[in-house]
Order: sequence, then structure tokens, then C-alpha cells
Amino acid sequence: MTIVDFVRLMRRHWALLLVTGLIGVLTAGAYVLTRPVIYVAASTGMVVAGDSQSTGGALSGSQVAEQRATAYLTLLGTRSVADRTATELEAVRNPEAAQGSATGQLIPNTSFIRITATGTTAKNAQDLANATLNAVATEALTVETYSQAQGRQLTRNEMEKLTSVYLLPYEPALVPSSPQRTNLLLNLLMGLGAGLVLGAVIAFVRHQFDVRVRSQPDVEETTGGAVLGIVPETKDLKRQRTAGAIGTMGHAGESLRQLRTNLRFVNVDEPPKAVVITSPSPGEGKSMIATNLAQVIAKSGRDVVLLDCDLRKPMQAQAFGVDAQIGLTQVLAGDVFVRDALVDTDVRRLRLLPAGRIPPNPSELLGSRRMQEVIDELARDAFVVIDAPPMLVVTDAGLLAVASDGVILIGVVGKTTKGELALCAKQLDQLGASLLGTVLNKAPRKAQGDVLYGYGAGGYRYRRSYAGYQGAAKGARDTAAVVETEVPLEEGSRKPRRGVHRATSEATAVGRTPTG
Repeated sequence: MTIVDFVRLMRRHWALLLVTGLIGVLTAGAYVLTRPVIYVAASTGMVVAGDSQSTGGALSGSQVAEQRATAYLTLLGTRSVADRTATELEAVRNPEAAQGSATGQLIPNTSFIRITATGTTAKNAQDLANATLNAVATEALTVETYSQAQGRQLTRNEMEKLTSVYLLPYEPALVPSSPQRTNLLLNLLMGLGAGLVLGAVIAFVRHQFDVRVRSQPDVEETTGGAVLGIVPETKDLKRQRTAGAIGTMGHAGESLRQLRTNLRFVNVDEPPKAVVITSPSPGEGKSMIATNLAQVIAKSGRDVVLLDCDLRKPMQAQAFGVDAQIGLTQVLAGDVFVRDALVDTDVRRLRLLPAGRIPPNPSELLGSRRMQEVIDELARDAFVVIDAPPMLVVTDAGLLAVASDGVILIGVVGKTTKGELALCAKQLDQLGASLLGTVLNKAPRKAQGDVLYGYGAGGYRYRRSYAGYQGAAKGARDTAAVVETEVPLEEGSRKPRRGVHRATSEATAVGRTPTG
């Protein structure tokens, strides 16, 4: 993952970062506010060594004192010093001060030792600092006079007479006037940083273990094929299934026209004449895409037959509001001819072959030789769009893929997994069928750039300007579509004459209809 990918990932999960950052700040604030009141007091001791009657003696004593100061500081963490500190505190009638903590440090380039103590009250901090300094001084004398004492119990004054090196309590601790203040701003910033780091880690882990398809690069890396179109999520397409509002595409119209254009260039030398529309699992919008793809191709001036081969859950008759009692199953059974079963729709040049009665053996019917003959017969005079069942549920789509010129897989952004697409591509390869490409359906309209380029590529300004372009060009496209529909066909060809087709395309690009 590059730095750009990481930045896009963070932009994609900005809400997660906001939540974890806020949690970090609140946690840091709660930590600071719940801390007990702490008072800090400090006492200072000086290590004395030798005498200063001569310059040489003073220099030698100074060096010894600095060395002893380092050794004495290590006594601070010993049990003997802790016991002596407790005894000192009992002597001043403040034994509870021992519950605090004491640390020591050397003042650089000197023989001074500073003892810093904390306590819940100012008196506790002062007594602990002084008691700790006296305990270290007494323990240091004990160490220095160990050989001279020869096991005798000596007082502190007696021990000081036996050595010229000792720790002198130089400055006792004073009563602190106010408690120690916690740096609230620093703690809040640290909490914010920790929260953002946690959010980034969660986002990265989710990205690494995310098996769902979320962008065009995901599909291309998984299937090895191209993405022919990205259809945004819109209520207009859903309305077709409930109200039979054929022709109402809304914001998805431009994406479906782009799909139609890309389909023309899939194989320039041998353009497909019969295409299977399927998906890995149910509920991914393959019937809706088949319906609207057939419409936009028909509006471009080409004869189209929409073949409903989902013999388990047919949807096309309901979408177009036609009778589904007679259809493909009767044709395969030999009860009616193909031409007699075709139904005209409200879209010019588009005819529908409904599924007919649901049979008990759909796979056997769709895999029969008669099914291959029906597809070949329809493809001689029209472009055939086949609505097939999901690939990973039943084998029907695989059988139809062999009988057609190629398959278009439909995947849903954020729902279809990479494993499902990979398995579909593998099955088609094993069958020897051609995967023409994939269509990403139900892409979030506010994150079109993310789906097309990856995490964080979309932006509000881009979407707003592009939406304005779509609104300005809508009338030009509709006019061009009408003109394109009215183009006469050459004799024996299902394609418009090249000159008229070029004029229509240019008119669509500049927002006007061809003249002359």
C-alpha cells in the first residue's frame, strides 16, 4: 500500500477516525479529572568528602564526592532505606506519608542529590522528602563506616567522626503551596493522537480482511476482466419492479448508456449477438440490468430481444406488464413457434420472450439443443439479451453461457465478495465461455469516485460539477436518442448507416441534433 492509498483509505474511513479520536480525547479528559490531588516537595543533600585546606585536597575531595553521590543515589531503592524512612516518619508522627513515592536525581556536574517526594497532602509530601533524605544519609554513613564500626551500633554523630565522606542534608523540603497541576491540554492531545492511531489501525485491518467488492480495481484483479459499467443506486430502477415504470432510469441512465457503448467495443472483430446477464447470488439486480440494457440498445436503433431464461423466478413479464403464461417453456416444448411467443413492448425495436410456465426441470430445458437453436434463430435478426439465474445457485447460467457469445456478471458494491466473482470467472473458464466483463451495481452516488478509482478518490466538487453536466446534457441526449431510433437500416444489416450514426454521436457530444 502506497502513501496515496493510505491517505485514500483514511479519507474513506473519516467517520471511524472521528469516533476513535473523540473517544481518545474523552478518555484522556476522564483520566485527568479522576486523578487524585498530588502535592510535590523536594529536599537537597550534598556529598562532602575530604577537606579544603589545600587546593589539591579540595579537587580530590570534589571528585570523590561526585563519585559517592552516584553510589548513594542507588541506595534510594533499597529495603534498608525504606525501613529507615518509615522509622523517620514515625518519629515525626506522620506514618501515612510513607504511602507516597520518592525519587532521586543528581544535579549535573555537582555532588548534590535532590529527593522529590509526592503525597496526598502538602505535609505528607514535605515529611516524606525530608525523611527519605535523612534515611539515605544515614544508610550512606553505615556503608562508609562499616569496617570502622566492627559490628557496633553507633549513633550518626559517632559515624560522622569515623569518615570524611558523608551525605549532608543541605536544604530541607518546604511545604508546597499548591498541588501539582496535570497538563490537561497535553493529555488531551495525547488522547487524540492515540485515538487516531487506533482508528487508522482498525481501518487498515478492515481493509486487509475486507473480502467484499468495493471498487473497479477489486473486480479487475479478481476476475481478470474489465468493468463495463458502474450503475449508481437509485430508486427509479427499483420502481420498475413494482410499478412497471419501464423507461424510468433516473441517474442510472447515463451509466447504462455507457455500458451499451462499452459492450460495442468488447470484441470489435466479432461483436457479440447474444449476451447472458447473470450474477453470483440472488438479489444483485441482474434482471434490472438486463431490462434496462435491452432498452438502451433498442433506443440506439437496433432490434433487441429480451429473453427471460430465469425459469425459477422470472421477473421480466412483471417489469413490462405483459402476460407470462406463454413464453420460452412453450417454445422449448414445441407448443408454439418463437415468432408467435415474442411480445412487443412499449419500447420501439424491443421485444420480449417471457419465461412462460415454470417447469419442473429448468436446467434440462435450458441445456437442450432446442435452446441453442432458439438463441441462434433470434440472434440472426436481433441482439439477444438473456436474463439468466444466478451462477452460484443453479447451473442454468453456465448452460446458457455456452450457448451464447458471452456473459456479463453483475456485482453489488459492498455486498458481492471477491471470492464469488473469482468462482464465477473460474466456472466460465472451465466451461469455455467468454466473460465479456462485469457491471458494478448499486454504487453509492456520493462515492462514485471511490468505486471507480479506489478509496477516497471521490469528491463533492467533482460530483456537483458532473451532475450539472448531466442535467445540461439531458435534453441533448434524449433528442439524439430519438433521432438515432429513427435512422433507417441498411439492407440486410442490423446496424445504422455509418454516416448517420457518426452525425448522431457528434450531435450528442455538443448537445444538438444533426441537420441536413
